[in-house]
Amino acid sequence: MKNRAIKLLILLILNSLPSFSQTRNDGNEFEYVTVAGILDSGLSGTSALLYWEGELWTSNDHGQMKLFSLDTTNGASKDSIGCGLQYYDMEEVTQDENYFYFGDFGNSNAYLRHDFCIYRMPKLSIENGTCQLDTIRFTYYGYDPDGSRSKGLPTTDYDCEAMVAVGDSLYLFTKQWTSQQTTCYALPKTPGNYMALPKFRLNVNGLITGACYYSQQLEEEQCVLALCGYSTLAQPFVYLVYGFSGTDFTHSKREKILYCNKIGWQTEAIATADGVHYWVTSEKFSSIGMNNPPRLIALNLSEYLAEYLHPSVATMDCQEPENNWPTLAPNPTHGIVQLVYTEPSAEQELKVEVWDSQGRMLKQVVRGLTIDLSRQPAGIYVVRMTTQKGEVVTRKVRKLPASHSKH
Repeated sequence: MKNRAIKLLILLILNSLPSFSQTRNDGNEFEYVTVAGILDSGLSGTSALLYWEGELWTSNDHGQMKLFSLDTTNGASKDSIGCGLQYYDMEEVTQDENYFYFGDFGNSNAYLRHDFCIYRMPKLSIENGTCQLDTIRFTYYGYDPDGSRSKGLPTTDYDCEAMVAVGDSLYLFTKQWTSQQTTCYALPKTPGNYMALPKFRLNVNGLITGACYYSQQLEEEQCVLALCGYSTLAQPFVYLVYGFSGTDFTHSKREKILYCNKIGWQTEAIATADGVHYWVTSEKFSSIGMNNPPRLIALNLSEYLAEYLHPSVATMDCQEPENNWPTLAPNPTHGIVQLVYTEPSAEQELKVEVWDSQGRMLKQVVRGLTIDLSRQPAGIYVVRMTTQKGEVVTRKVRKLPASHSKH
């Protein structure tokens, strides 16, 4: 792992790449990023992450097929389930209602692979420890392992560490060492031998290492595909694809979020329970004087996704405010919001409620003109104002991360 990391840094430093136009980054670490804890030493090769049965689970990229549950408050391992199957380079685990899919398709070693496979395991099987497996074998369209050796350095565009299961298919997102992009390939999720066909490409300007998919059905289907990865000096990012239905990934909004300026945070996997709050794991990184332990990182992305996933809150504006209602300023805000009347004579006694993106009332303000959001995470909040006569109006206010400036 150490030699691989050194080779990675040498290769990537030699490739200077242009910035991506849809990136948000203000040069600081944002307050919606929290290091939940340091992972146990036995999880130094964490490569996959999923949320199942109310628990967060991870696995290593080498060794036995096993899932380890994590304490989300401190990153400690709590339990493990699995079987004794040894895999070559297992870089992702995804799931549907009935199965886990273990992706043994890592391809960054000196010689390119011929044996890509995904092991399908019934969830009941892994819970019972019986280890019943089916195998999905595949190659990529256009892939020629005999004609392109990597010569000791990871240069292939046919590596993969990210996968999601949606509908009747598996969608793989490649880690493209040369182009710094990712291509989405599709496979049936039933046992057999297949050729993975390309669907679309994303110019992520980095190396994609994990994926998760979230979907909910309100008035219409709302979906989020979240990809994690790292850039030229192993600086982590999340790439969001959202605003689409089902697997229509190409008709979507896309945004890349650089959430940490530290180098050597080699993030490997991502998972979510609600589409807004995410966990990311980074594996052990020891190179060029650094010795970073494996970590569990928590991200609150409500600033980016709350309006999309919780329209019932975002659209609480039940009427257009009239002139005698106060405005909220500054908006966006770093914490303190004032109720500002355009005409002092219009000032009236109001009951003010503040609601978060999950539809929870956080606080009430009575006979006051100041709302303090400084202790709240970044995101969208709804302010509901009620007069003594029972008249109601709502307005939205956006809380910015610490040190975030609006451009």
